[in-house]
Amino acid sequence: MTLACHSYKLPLVKALQTSQQTFEDRKGFILSLLTENEGLLYGEIAPLPGFSNETYESVQKILVTHKNTIEKIINSSEPVGELQKFYRDANIPPSVQFGLDTLAYQLQAQNNDQSLFSYLFPEANPTIAVNTLVSLQGQQLLERVDHKITSGFKTIKCKVGLHVEQELEFLQTIRSKYPTLRIRVDANQAWNLDEAIEYCNRLYKLDIEYCEEPLAEITPSNLEHLSQNTALPLALDETTVQHSYWPNLLPFTEYLIIKPMITGSFQKNIETKRLANTHNNRVVVTTSLESGVGRYFTSLIAAGLGSPKTAHGLSTGNLLANDIIFSEINTISKGSIELSSQALPTINFDKQYFTKLF
Repeated sequence: MTLACHSYKLPLVKALQTSQQTFEDRKGFILSLLTENEGLLYGEIAPLPGFSNETYESVQKILVTHKNTIEKIINSSEPVGELQKFYRDANIPPSVQFGLDTLAYQLQAQNNDQSLFSYLFPEANPTIAVNTLVSLQGQQLLERVDHKITSGFKTIKCKVGLHVEQELEFLQTIRSKYPTLRIRVDANQAWNLDEAIEYCNRLYKLDIEYCEEPLAEITPSNLEHLSQNTALPLALDETTVQHSYWPNLLPFTEYLIIKPMITGSFQKNIETKRLANTHNNRVVVTTSLESGVGRYFTSLIAAGLGSPKTAHGLSTGNLLANDIIFSEINTISKGSIELSSQALPTINFDKQYFTKLF
């Protein structure tokens, strides 16, 4: 079996701004594996700036340096097990682990004459509820929300923390018009403790599903104090990468956000789900703004590890001006994804967006 890798740079429709940074494009790598029966398998490696500890440049160096070793492992009789040893011995970062695991588990599924989804999660529901992102910036807010609802979405997510008073006013407007809509917010660590207490209590009055990452300085004592002073459900996301003590925070939260690309190997994602279960945290699985390849595999993880009857953050393909499109794979319809057992179609590596690494 022959391994190939292309780097990509895909422009966003418009710059995506959070309280911490602005994204204008998405860069990453697509792995392709030509199997012995001439079939092609794909995986994606896409560290997310500001969230992943590894960088695009460091990942490229790892892929080039370890290309022969990776290809040898993929061609071994036990690629999944061999990869776990390789991750430990070579200190391989999470995004590379996730991309390589997608190839290895696809091979194992093929050897068992199963789709990857049925092989990994035979009891999982193939229908996944999806939330959609609504910006609180700009004009015609209610029209944009109404369009999302008409499209079938029952849950929206809004970034907050840039202009809080205005954001709270807009959220009040949305809530007044759409009383049954589920609204979740992400502060991206924008507030100090006193601000977080104030704003979380004001958000609670708007029947917000949860607030993600409210605290700029997230320590066990700060989060405990916040949880004791607000009834608003709290969620962890980037903290799981930034602080090794993050499991100690789970008693003070009700939701854990898992980004599989940032979490790492499939086994690490499963272990993270188990940790969430020990403290009765619901798990919301979200993309890391990957291309269609990464979103496909993230959706599988959402179906298998995400909490049922909870919307997951998989509707990010529309943020890309150009994507690796799968016309009949992983399509969002009426606010949900129906997972397909089809293999991914062959990718056309357009030279405008892709460069062959090896």
